[in-house]
Amino acid sequence: MNRMIVVGSPRTNGRCAALAEELFEACIEECPDDQISLVPLSGVTVKPCTGCNACRETEDHACVIDDDMADIREVLDEADELTIVSPVYFASAPATLKAFLDRLQPYFWTNARHEALRPAALHVVGEGHDPFGFGPLVTTVQSATYTAGFQLDQVINWVGKISAEGEILEDAEFVDVPWLGQEQED
Repeated sequence: MNRMIVVGSPRTNGRCAALAEELFEACIEECPDDQISLVPLSGVTVKPCTGCNACRETEDHACVIDDDMADIREVLDEADELTIVSPVYFASAPATLKAFLDRLQPYFWTNARHEALRPAALHVVGEGHDPFGFGPLVTTVQSATYTAGFQLDQVINWVGKISAEGEILEDAEFVDVPWLGQEQED
């Protein structure tokens, strides 16, 4: 099985990086035969989508922006399972993760969302001071990953449960994920 862990934080050594490393190590220990890719978005260049729609016409619906997203997309295409670790910025995604999610736009022109959906999980990390929660983050991740052929079926709430140094202080809570995808052809 191929597993991909995307770290959406712009911070290289923050709470998200520490949790992603824990998840990575747990995968290696529990599933030693699996291929596990750890992609910290803080260490790659993913430029924002320009909405040019050139991917509609290119071969394999490739994006025309020259950055690291082409390499990331190769790993994503092979992934049987996707895990995203993200902080909460104003109830939603930080710019680094939002750029990655927006760059999944080329998948809209493929049949990925009409084939068997692969599982995805979202680990939400933060201090816990946003009174609006993280619902917009969940919806954004659910929509973008669905386009790429994934179904967000787990949201794990780590908000307020990881110290600034990356130490896990409490167990996470699993959050119900209502399926927001359309059943009809879109």
